Amino acid sequence: MNAPMDPERLARLMEDAVGAVRPRPEALDLIRRGARRRRAVHRAVAAAAAFVVIAGGAIAYATVRGSAPPPAGPATGVTPTRPAGARDWDVDGDGRPDSAHVVPLGTGDHSTRFLLVVPMTRLGTQKIPFTAAPAIKMPPTGPRVAGSVDADSDGRAEIYVMAGSGASTQTWTIFKLVNGHITQVTMSGRPVQLPVGGSVMDNFGFSCNGPHADLVTYSYGATSNPKSWAVERATYRWAGSRLALVSKRHKTIRASYTSPRLAEYAGVRCGDLPQSAAP
Repeated sequence: MNAPMDPERLARLMEDAVGAVRPRPEALDLIRRGARRRRAVHRAVAAAAAFVVIAGGAIAYATVRGSAPPPAGPATGVTPTRPAGARDWDVDGDGRPDSAHVVPLGTGDHSTRFLLVVPMTRLGTQKIPFTAAPAIKMPPTGPRVAGSVDADSDGRAEIYVMAGSGASTQTWTIFKLVNGHITQVTMSGRPVQLPVGGSVMDNFGFSCNGPHADLVTYSYGATSNPKSWAVERATYRWAGSRLALVSKRHKTIRASYTSPRLAEYAGVRCGDLPQSAAP
């Protein structure tokens, strides 16, 4: 058994042990400065992390929207881009609206000779003669302009003119600027004659809203079977002042006269052209 340690000696040993780890007088200031530096670093890291999250969100949002995130710096104005193709009535393709009207060439209601007058903002006024049904068969004033739409997406709008009417069906022809001159468009070697409208038993129309800027004509007509209809669809490709036939399809479908299937073969679906050139 060891002899008990003298109390005074034990006190001296404990004081010597504590004195070895006693902080320097400036230690408290050093600790405080270190703590401040750590807090500053933590704030900077947190801010950087927040920026990464926000920027990542902006990029993800821009990806969904289909555009890049906006650049840093002052806001700038955005110039809208013009959609492909000319707007309605821009016949000469300069971005400004033109106009057209029909005047008779002959005298009397039985004349079939007319003049399409086209004042254009860039090319001036051009006058193009054409033939149409006599005014007496097209009350009250004979042929008239139905509208103007860039059907072939070449940057210049074509002019659609009602050139005939009868039995609830109108006949439209087309005029187009080709090599600086307004020209009547042809189909199969003759001036275009597009039937539009009709009755419950027979109907006609055309479209120019397809992906290839083709002009598609279609129609339906009753057969001997009251629930069967003969339908037709023909596709034409624009070639200067001509419409060249690409394909033509005939078939018979079964449907009632109110069926949406028949609606696919009637009506005008070409830009803002109307369903008919109403008198």
